Amino acid sequence: MRILSSRPRQIAGRVGGRTATAARAAYYATGFRLPFPGKEAFEDRLHRWESTAGRGDVPQDESRWNEQYDRGRWVFLSGIEEMAHYAVIVGYASFLKPHSAVLDVGCGAGVLHERFAAVGYARYTGIDISEVAISSLQGSAPSNATFVAADAATFTPPSTYDVIVFNESITYFTDPIGVFARYQNFLSPGGIVVVSCHIQSARAHAILRQLERDHHVLDVTVVRQGKTSWRCVAFAGEAI
Repeated sequence: MRILSSRPRQIAGRVGGRTATAARAAYYATGFRLPFPGKEAFEDRLHRWESTAGRGDVPQDESRWNEQYDRGRWVFLSGIEEMAHYAVIVGYASFLKPHSAVLDVGCGAGVLHERFAAVGYARYTGIDISEVAISSLQGSAPSNATFVAADAATFTPPSTYDVIVFNESITYFTDPIGVFARYQNFLSPGGIVVVSCHIQSARAHAILRQLERDHHVLDVTVVRQGKTSWRCVAFAGEAI
């Protein structure tokens, strides 16, 4: 078998990449919410390609999260360029459910907790799959805040909450729609769920569109800061 020279291999790689990119765009435009033969196998291949190609906000394992936090990959989340959508999340919570019990799903190194602490809360639980991220919070949390290293897809919260937040985290689940529905079981009566996603992502767009079809939307805010835009959605607890 003749081995391709470097140049043809590069061309073949670009063609394959364009094909995968086109298939990804078509899937998130329509296929995400529609059944089709072989969907599960296609999604598995797609997520593996996304992860290999560095297409962000896709599921990844604990070791990769730990490696990224260990080398400071997510330090920028504490910067001023992320301030606007944090303000919207905290604003929804403090307006709709003031001084509430908050569950932060995918809390990372606690950037959102810092904003909630400024306005106050009754109690706060943050969960994240990265032990490196959670360990950075140990010893600094107030008595009414708890941070747990766990896989949020299977974690069972210790109680119910008035506000559950997915801050840039819903897209990292293999089954984001199912995870969202599961956490509704841990809402207090009249509680809300707040989801924030950067809307440059086709995956985020597809997930948010499906959630907005399936659940009662209380309010939507689209915020732009610098070159990035986010869509922040406040959902009522019950499904449509």
